[in-house]
Amino acid sequence: GTPGARAFLRGLAAIGPAEVRAVATRAADGMGADEPSWAGDLGAVTPGQVWLIQEGPLDGDRLICEFRYPDGRGLHAIAVRLGYGDTPGEIVPVGDVPALMTAARQAMQAELCTVQPFSPAAVGERLRAVLDGAQAVPDECYPALALARHRASLLP
Repeated sequence: GTPGARAFLRGLAAIGPAEVRAVATRAADGMGADEPSWAGDLGAVTPGQVWLIQEGPLDGDRLICEFRYPDGRGLHAIAVRLGYGDTPGEIVPVGDVPALMTAARQAMQAELCTVQPFSPAAVGERLRAVLDGAQAVPDECYPALALARHRASLLP
């Protein structure tokens, strides 16, 4: 019955597995604890630009997908590294998108990688196939997997 528990349940209701969202919503609604002011924004994001970063022919692709909260607030991204055969290798939530893109542009100028805008629809289809597919996801990807699945579901 704590505010933290209610916020956790709101998070599950917003981005958790589909089979637990309704249960988490009912449980959070039934609690008397206070909620943080940002709880209503959980899961309510709009996709933005999508970038493809390639570090070499054998290193795979890094897909950067930008998102914003209502009214254009809170720019953030998910960065998903896909290896050969579209095997997921890394999922990273990114809070400082401008710093990430500055570092990517510097690496591109040093000819260490290529950075290019990419089709959100193509990336959405690709990420949903990888993140929701039958293929096993490495253990190191699990902490950000629910967030990445949710965000990929919002791409066209």
